[in-house]
Amino acid sequence: MTESADAPTAAQVRRTGYEYGIPLHTATTSAQVAATSERQQVLAQLHQAYMSCNWVSASVDLIARTVTAGGLQVVAEAKKEGGTPQDTPEVVRLKRLLRFTNPREDMVQLLRNVATDLMLFGDAYLEIVCLLGEPVALYTLDATTMTVIADQHGEVSGYIQDVDGVRRANFGPDQVIHISLDAPRGGLYGVSPVQKCLLPITAWLFCMATIKECFRRGDPPRVHVDLQHFQDSDVQRWREQYRVYNLGPKAVGEPLLTTGGGTVQVLDQRKVTDYLDADRQLRDQIISQIGVPPAKLSIIETGNLGGGTGEAQDKTFRVNTIIPVANLILEKLNYHLLQRGFNIVDWHLEFIEIDFRDSKIVEEIREMRLRSGAYSLNRWRAEIGEPPVEGGDDPIFMERTFIADWANMQDMARSFIVKNLGSSAAPPGSAVQDPDALAPPSSGDGPQDPEDQPGLSKDAAQGDAPREVWDEVYQRCLDEALARL
Repeated sequence: MTESADAPTAAQVRRTGYEYGIPLHTATTSAQVAATSERQQVLAQLHQAYMSCNWVSASVDLIARTVTAGGLQVVAEAKKEGGTPQDTPEVVRLKRLLRFTNPREDMVQLLRNVATDLMLFGDAYLEIVCLLGEPVALYTLDATTMTVIADQHGEVSGYIQDVDGVRRANFGPDQVIHISLDAPRGGLYGVSPVQKCLLPITAWLFCMATIKECFRRGDPPRVHVDLQHFQDSDVQRWREQYRVYNLGPKAVGEPLLTTGGGTVQVLDQRKVTDYLDADRQLRDQIISQIGVPPAKLSIIETGNLGGGTGEAQDKTFRVNTIIPVANLILEKLNYHLLQRGFNIVDWHLEFIEIDFRDSKIVEEIREMRLRSGAYSLNRWRAEIGEPPVEGGDDPIFMERTFIADWANMQDMARSFIVKNLGSSAAPPGSAVQDPDALAPPSSGDGPQDPEDQPGLSKDAAQGDAPREVWDEVYQRCLDEALARL
């Protein structure tokens, strides 16, 4: 397979419009924008949210693991006769790169880091190491230290990695694979789902800090104490005694004592239950924004209207979250590695799909396909790892009372017509077989008596049926059909 036309050059596709967020009259403005304290603060907050909020880390890790669960494989665009086409030397070298990505990481670890950076920071970067013009290794680059160098129109001319102001690396545009999520106004950098829900994440952190402090102090009620004419020294001593005797888990249930006529009034009761309800509400906001159903994070809530079954949530998770992220990664890899790196156009990379359905459901679907003739018996046996059997390549049609071969289905259908409407219903000049030879067996204990038919000598019905020839039956059916029009 060859391309119908050569790919356009960079000069031929140069744009006229301007990129959002890049100031005027300087070639390195994108680096200045990326190095601003505001962007660095946002990236630092996203990393802290991942490390501090377990719902963020659980959701991001789940997406990264699910995307790469089956691994990566090279697939031919079109299969030739006789099986998969033979690997070309370029495909062999590409598969070697997939087996050995770098001395420290394999391809699954590499792509898992890419998916994690995408969902957390909105951007992911891979360094390409080339030898003799072809990629020989891939490395992950820290997304928080990377800067895209571009002009006002967004034309990328390179990348810069600045770790701490001292360690700095420059990359050409072909040395880095930059993968980014969608941004509302475009730009050089993507916007992650975690960044979109920083507000509920911050509220969740304060909620959990409040719950922690409540439990640390033994969840005491908020009280108002009137010490009347106590001196300042007595008030201070009372405060210290209150912290020792009435705060903390060991002080739960201890009475609050006052002397000298002091009174205590409870302003509000304990609110840990309200805090836990707020925690659940914020949790749902976070995971819904990231795109993870509750059941995928082992959150099982009975009677939750609109939650759907586990299978429905799994399908929603794959369609709305996993497949878009996987396709985004594959598009970049196919372009930079196959097309640009190895000049391969008739193969592509794809993630191996894993069947997570219940085994009983899978077997029921196979049985329905076997009964309808969509599967042959040998194909079914091949899927479950069993050897083929003689005659198992012929598809069959199974009903409750009979089994038919699809190769004889036309004769089967004609025999039913002849049996029910007579020989006049057969097409002129056609060889009509004996209906009893192909018709399903009767439900009785033995063969049916030929005379046990309506109007014959052994008819089981009461009385004699009117005798009609088949031409009259056909004409009467036709008249009734025309009358209904």
